[in-house]
Amino acid sequence: MKKILNISVVMAFILVMSSAAFAMDMNHSGHGKGEMKGSMHDGIAMMEKGLAHMKHGAKLMHDPATMKEGMGLMNKEMMPMHNGMKMIEKGAEGGEHHSMVKGSMGHANKGMMEMMKGMGLVKKGDDKGFQMMDSGLEKMEKSLEDVKGMSGM
Repeated sequence: MKKILNISVVMAFILVMSSAAFAMDMNHSGHGKGEMKGSMHDGIAMMEKGLAHMKHGAKLMHDPATMKEGMGLMNKEMMPMHNGMKMIEKGAEGGEHHSMVKGSMGHANKGMMEMMKGMGLVKKGDDKGFQMMDSGLEKMEKSLEDVKGMSGM
């Protein structure tokens, strides 16, 4: 019994030490910082795709039969939109239009917040939410167009 216990303790010790060594060897520099890899143009493409899906989701939400599907589609596109916005900001760093791009992305973020608030109202049955959703989408689209103009697209 004592041999089995000793062998088990040694094996557990080996596993703990090997996983600690593996974790120390990993690159943690970008972990948790929201670091995005990609160019400004990649971010713009990601936002364009997300906006198209969100507009489609908003149209689906106007019909009670497809409201749930539209809500799901819009929720699914939130993170890619945020990632695209971060990529655009990161790609503009050091450029001549950095402060304007950052301002446009701040405006787009406010539009997204307005859209999300509208989605919440629609979910509760308030028709004012549709207007807020559409207004938020328009703000996001305008910000994207501004950034495209600054980037030469």
